[in-house]
Amino acid sequence: MRAILFGILLGGVCCNLKAQSTPEEKLMQTLYAITNLYVDSIPKEAYINHTIAEMVGKLDPFSEYLPPVELKGNEQALGGMAAFAGVGMEGAWKDGHFYVSFVEKKGSAWGQGIRAGDEILSVDGKAVEQLQDGQIFRLLNGEEGSVVNLQIKRGKKPPFERKIVRTYIPSSGVKSAYMIDSATGYLSISVFSKNVAEDFRKQLQNLLRRGMKNLILDIRKNEGGLFDEAVAIADELLDGNKPIVYADGIHMERMTFQASVKGLFEQGRLVVLVNGQTKSAAEILAGALQDWDRGVLVGSSTFGKGMIQDTFPFEDGSALRLTVARYFTPSGRSIQKPYGSGQLSAQSGKVYESLRTHRVLKSEGGIVPDIFVSADTVHFTRWYNMLVYSGVQKQVTRDYVVGCRSELLKKYKTFEAFRKNFDGGALLQEICRVAEEANIVFSEEEYERSKNFLQVQVKALVARELFNENEYYYRILNFADPFVQKACEIMNTSEDYRMILKENN
Repeated sequence: MRAILFGILLGGVCCNLKAQSTPEEKLMQTLYAITNLYVDSIPKEAYINHTIAEMVGKLDPFSEYLPPVELKGNEQALGGMAAFAGVGMEGAWKDGHFYVSFVEKKGSAWGQGIRAGDEILSVDGKAVEQLQDGQIFRLLNGEEGSVVNLQIKRGKKPPFERKIVRTYIPSSGVKSAYMIDSATGYLSISVFSKNVAEDFRKQLQNLLRRGMKNLILDIRKNEGGLFDEAVAIADELLDGNKPIVYADGIHMERMTFQASVKGLFEQGRLVVLVNGQTKSAAEILAGALQDWDRGVLVGSSTFGKGMIQDTFPFEDGSALRLTVARYFTPSGRSIQKPYGSGQLSAQSGKVYESLRTHRVLKSEGGIVPDIFVSADTVHFTRWYNMLVYSGVQKQVTRDYVVGCRSELLKKYKTFEAFRKNFDGGALLQEICRVAEEANIVFSEEEYERSKNFLQVQVKALVARELFNENEYYYRILNFADPFVQKACEIMNTSEDYRMILKENN
């Protein structure tokens, strides 16, 4: 009787429950019954959205339902990686005055001659001394193309005004590029955002002009990003028409992506730095270079995210991001690490070979490096993590440089002089003092564990602020980085490099 009644209530929408139905029909019948026949009223939209999210979330770790706000945020992040309309500068307070602490060289403030150390007196006629930090930066930022008026004071000279046009300042995925020595370049990519391949080419050309013969490519902590950008960068490093990656799935024909242009750095020694935070598109790049014996991978095993998601938008601005295929390296290794039973873990233990010298390659999910380097995590204490979270070390170093810029530049006329002679011991004591004022409980044992790394980090922060160069921040850190030091060691020993790649000459 209940089954008959249920069939009558559903009318023409679905059949009697006793009748045969496909799983899809059963799902639609259930959804219709809940949203139209349930005893109490329910918020249909919220209920259905939650149901979709729960259903998709059980498929794999990467398929997901994206509400409108999250979808827009994802698109903006990959499109410009937090691009914003502003003037491109940072500031800090010192003795009641607000000083420019850093100027982005791609920003409009730099083009108008604003430099670190300048004092900002007013923004659009509003005296800075009467404003809070948040108010200042809200006034500096705004619509692209709009103008902000600044009154500036530089040293003992009379104040002057500048009209600065707000522009979008994309944060490049290439975060550092410089020469470690006369023959070895270092280039770090933090994410494969829009146009990062173009930025990579520009930086690579600059390094080649400076005499680069060897390259350390750092893709540690690279969260992935745009697939096409990673493939384009691989194309600059691989010769001929070599396959870079292929995608395959049950409902998708195999698609192979291969090198197609004459690359800028197809010859020359290459070391690629990877770790457990090297993900997705970054793993595609690392896997292709390893499969073709193009370079030596140094570090630890990568994250193991090798699934392809396609986005299916809904009219309300939300979307379904669904896994539709898997990525494989040219030798056939699956990048995806096992997260369940079945086909995803079928490659475990299978032997693969590189495609040029036939080295044995492991397939454990993710990309396994040729040379392992253990990350030193002893300094990651509770006390240090609280410092990072609170921003105390950045605040102290910024205030220090703002207050002592002239004296520091007289003492350290070049970066090299600073690198060799600067001692930040006194700054560490100031950081401890400010941390206590911020209710960060001091621990002697944790301080001793964190001290050496913190001292290097503080020195790097001072270098960035003092010389207005992001590059110097990474230079200081890399001098104490065991991954970079191992890469240099391999690079400078021809026999070791060739032996790892099984080269005969």
